[in-house]
Amino acid sequence: MTTILEKMLQNCKKAGYEPTENIQKIARAKTMMFGDKAWKRCPCDGQNEKRFCISELCKSDIERDGICHCRCYKKASSE
Repeated sequence: MTTILEKMLQNCKKAGYEPTENIQKIARAKTMMFGDKAWKRCPCDGQNEKRFCISELCKSDIERDGICHCRCYKKASSE
């Protein structure tokens, strides 16, 4: 069974972003708050159904600010 952290890391890679050191904390929060069924929900803005992992809102935060609202995904470094 794939953990929420593994799903988040796969999602991040597929979208072309990088995880931050905060991703493990957010994965734990998602596990406690929502469980596997709603793993994409945002624990930092849980009432906003438009904000979830790699949603358009999340992507716009990353593109504008360099990091997502939960601070677990960031723009890929251009090294």
